[in-house]
Amino acid sequence: MTEQNEQSKLRTNHNVRVVTLTTSERVLCLFGALRDEETEKVNGYRMIYPYVLTLGEQKEDGTLPINYTRFNPFSPYEEHLISGEHIISVVLPDAQIFDNYVDKLREAGMKDEQIFYPEETDGDNSEPDQAAE
Repeated sequence: MTEQNEQSKLRTNHNVRVVTLTTSERVLCLFGALRDEETEKVNGYRMIYPYVLTLGEQKEDGTLPINYTRFNPFSPYEEHLISGEHIISVVLPDAQIFDNYVDKLREAGMKDEQIFYPEETDGDNSEPDQAAE
């Protein structure tokens, strides 16, 4: 694997997600479900350290910067609860967006153990011998 491919590898051992809301906002956050302890039914969702993602003005080289803005700058609390009715989709972020967000979480005092969970493996750490078609 080349160094560039290694750097852009998408990590999945975390709960960082881009949540698209019915308001058309795209929110980058630590995302999780709120479940009833007895029934395990999902009652809502939690967004921790949420940032709204927007595209900046296109630069001369054709790139589009991504802006990060606090979801609710009017509150000191960084945990927001929402219902599923307000969610359109939930996806993993791009590797570079993820890396930038992890830096922001570390600046806020979070440790890697709070961001990542151990990756599960099937015991075979070798590379596949051929690409899937």
